Amino acid sequence: MGILEELASRQTNRDRPFLIGGAGASLTFAQVEDAARRNDARVRDIVAGDVVAIVGDFDADSIALSLRLLDAGAILMPLTSGTKPDHEYFLESGGAQWVIQGDAIERCLLRADVAINPLIADLRQRNHPGIIFFSSGTTGRPKAILHDFRNFLARYAEPRPALVTLNFLLFDHAGGINTLLYTLFNSGVVVVPSERTPDAIAADIERHSVELLPATPTFLRMMLLAGLFDEDRYPSLRVITYGTERMDQGTLNLLSEKLPRVDFRQTYGLSELGVFQVKSRARDSLWMRIGGDGIETRVTDGVLQIRSA
Repeated sequence: MGILEELASRQTNRDRPFLIGGAGASLTFAQVEDAARRNDARVRDIVAGDVVAIVGDFDADSIALSLRLLDAGAILMPLTSGTKPDHEYFLESGGAQWVIQGDAIERCLLRADVAINPLIADLRQRNHPGIIFFSSGTTGRPKAILHDFRNFLARYAEPRPALVTLNFLLFDHAGGINTLLYTLFNSGVVVVPSERTPDAIAADIERHSVELLPATPTFLRMMLLAGLFDEDRYPSLRVITYGTERMDQGTLNLLSEKLPRVDFRQTYGLSELGVFQVKSRARDSLWMRIGGDGIETRVTDGVLQIRSA
């Protein structure tokens, strides 16, 4: 069964919006299916194993093209217009053969002296679709990270409850794609913020009855400083997850005090390995245990080592 077919079987109502934009625009799975059919002719020259960069966002065409290409066995490289100065580097280091942006599809001419990356060659040999993300670049130039998409999809095999979730991360981020796929596979609703500012996020939580807010500790501190957290302001909000950087105990204590009905959960993940299951001792505790199915951990010479399938 293909990805689009599997997703279609999971939808309780194809005409119910699963994605709501900050400006009020919405997207249904029926619209994604229509966009996939419209784009069939556009991508007929792209074959299994081709590396395809899509410069897009969480809109019908970008989502439909991504799913359609993955169904065809392509290796997807999601990019956004905000990283345009780095696109040439991304395309070269990821071995892109095609670039799709809006209505334009261009074939990339690879230099004859550029060898095929052995990881891509291995994925092609297995005839599996793939997806390429880039690291943040905080320790040097961003690094291309290749996932076997069949492994990536395995985490959505078991249906789980889905909340109305604000997608704080972008189309080119592993966490952003994870939120989108989790929502689609579990018939949930994802809200794309109008702006990633404290006031805009607060308004989106109220306007769309958001139940789950994923954010960084820094952003949560900004919302606290702006006086945007109040016990009675967000009756729908059930869970706030925080990650990507260290949280301090003082901030967590203040958040727990301001929002006594909200559960606070620490998250942990790596672009190379995905998001792990994390357990905390309590909503106001920074202690966490990393694990889950297929995850092995050990500490060697003070270094946490993690292995996953």
